[in-house]
Amino acid sequence: MIRSGINKIFFVGLGGAGQRHLRIFKDLLPGNVEYSAYRSTGRTPLLNSDFSVSSGTSLENKYDLTLFNSLEDGLDNKPDLIVISTPSALHFEVVKKAAERNINIFVEKPFSHNLDGFSDFENLVLEKNLYFFISFQRRFHPYLRKIKKLIDSDKLGKIITANFNVASYVPTWHPYEDYKELYACRADLGGGVLLTEIHELDLCYWYFGLPNYASCVGGNYSNIKLDVEDTAHVTLKYKDFVVQVNLCFMQQHNRRDLYIAGTNGYVEWNATGNTFKFINYNKGNEETLCDPDYTNDDMFISQAKCFLNEFKRSENKTYLEVARSSLAIVQAAKKSMKTGRGINLGSYV
Repeated sequence: MIRSGINKIFFVGLGGAGQRHLRIFKDLLPGNVEYSAYRSTGRTPLLNSDFSVSSGTSLENKYDLTLFNSLEDGLDNKPDLIVISTPSALHFEVVKKAAERNINIFVEKPFSHNLDGFSDFENLVLEKNLYFFISFQRRFHPYLRKIKKLIDSDKLGKIITANFNVASYVPTWHPYEDYKELYACRADLGGGVLLTEIHELDLCYWYFGLPNYASCVGGNYSNIKLDVEDTAHVTLKYKDFVVQVNLCFMQQHNRRDLYIAGTNGYVEWNATGNTFKFINYNKGNEETLCDPDYTNDDMFISQAKCFLNEFKRSENKTYLEVARSSLAIVQAAKKSMKTGRGINLGSYV
């Protein structure tokens, strides 16, 4: 149990992501914390931890939730924290209203579907000394954190190249709803594979910093016609190396892996089986790890523990920079995909 100083939490959006955050916070926080929510559609049923549909009770009864009829009513209840898991294009209105009312913020990735208004929001958060956190749970995976340490400690030497791959099949993500209504498949809700699978672009920023240039080739290439890109091949140009990020959510198999090579060795991670390998050229040794029982929930739990333990910290600039920089890379990639030109990231930060 974590005593964070939070007495009231207000959830906006209780689809799959929102319900996961709710379940984990309920498990970690004391029993006297009050939980409330606003659901604009209420379309998603009560889900189990594996995202299968639960039966026998309602969402509000399961989690002892107070449901508000409007966003304004929930904000008027003066929560200590708001947890936002609405579609990406709907984030900004909510975070702005929360900040104006001095409410601390936990928002799902990405921050929004573009950076419009971000600087004013950032100034507001810093001026009011609010806690701001954005959910990039892959930063809390132990093997991905281990890779971060290898890079920061120069164990890989000078980085030469890196490759990140993600593949999945969006029609199977949520069996309980029509996938074409899923935010990932709708431009008006901030969908598309670049925004939806922003995690790998965030990892690039976390590992290597902001690239100098981004270029991207992509579009709606599958036989299912959507008004968003289902495939994107992003090239990030740093000072003296290049990173390739390949994203697709219309392949009928799952893939998530990375490979980073430097002058002293290479490291690779594969989500299938959760395997890790580090080769050191100079010492001629190999480190291999495997934890097939590690789950997505484990990452979210580690992230929530970090968030709750840091909640009273007044320095929030780091997470604001993460929100801005990850989205800046996406915006540059989208512009490149549209114009056919490489885009200088300097104009976005």
